[in-house]
Amino acid sequence: MEGMLQRYLDQMFSSYGELKSMDELKEELYQNLRDKMRDMQSQGYDDETAFQMTVDSIGDLSELIQDISENSRQLQQAVSMDLSRSNLEKSDFRSIAVHDGKFNYSNLRGSDFSDSDLSGSTFKCSNLENVKFDRANLSQAKFMASNLKGASFQGSKLDGTDFGHSDLSSVSFDGMNLNGTVFNNTGLKGTTFRNATLTNVSFKTNVKKAIFDGAVMDKLTYAILKGYGAKLHDVTVVSFGWCTLQE
Repeated sequence: MEGMLQRYLDQMFSSYGELKSMDELKEELYQNLRDKMRDMQSQGYDDETAFQMTVDSIGDLSELIQDISENSRQLQQAVSMDLSRSNLEKSDFRSIAVHDGKFNYSNLRGSDFSDSDLSGSTFKCSNLENVKFDRANLSQAKFMASNLKGASFQGSKLDGTDFGHSDLSSVSFDGMNLNGTVFNNTGLKGTTFRNATLTNVSFKTNVKKAIFDGAVMDKLTYAILKGYGAKLHDVTVVSFGWCTLQE
């Protein structure tokens, strides 16, 4: 009878097999219904009656499956969103979840991505002037050759984020924790890193007009910045738990 129950669920879910969420739901339903059918049998019901009572107990399963399927498809579309070559000036993208999304060659000037999850997304050759990325997850995101003048990253997560060849003039990274962030060949005129914590951050670019007052950094980051002529007064270099003030 358990085989009959499995075939019943297979038929109900036959149109949604490509969605992982459907597989998980089907497995969970099978486990619950199997236990319920066994309980019916232990109460003295014959196999056929126990099966029918178990199936009847879940009501209109097809409506539930359809609702979950529609939500899952919408999520998959959002995860793989491609808005490249779009004019999206001053758009509201607050609190969206777009993993590995594409926003290449687009005009996003003045748009708001606050509180969004944009991990792994790409912003290549895009206009991101005055865009808000406050509290956004931008881990492993790539901002290649983009205009980021006036952009805001307050409270955002920038682990492994690549700003290569982009213009970050006058952008503030004050007080932020930057881990593995890449600023190679970027415009950093007037860009501030006051009291920021910099770990394994790459600055292979002109940093002479960037501000690092009060920043804490590891030896590698310090060496790169020093080699490119950064002003490193009042920064702290951290190595193996020990701190040394650099004059």
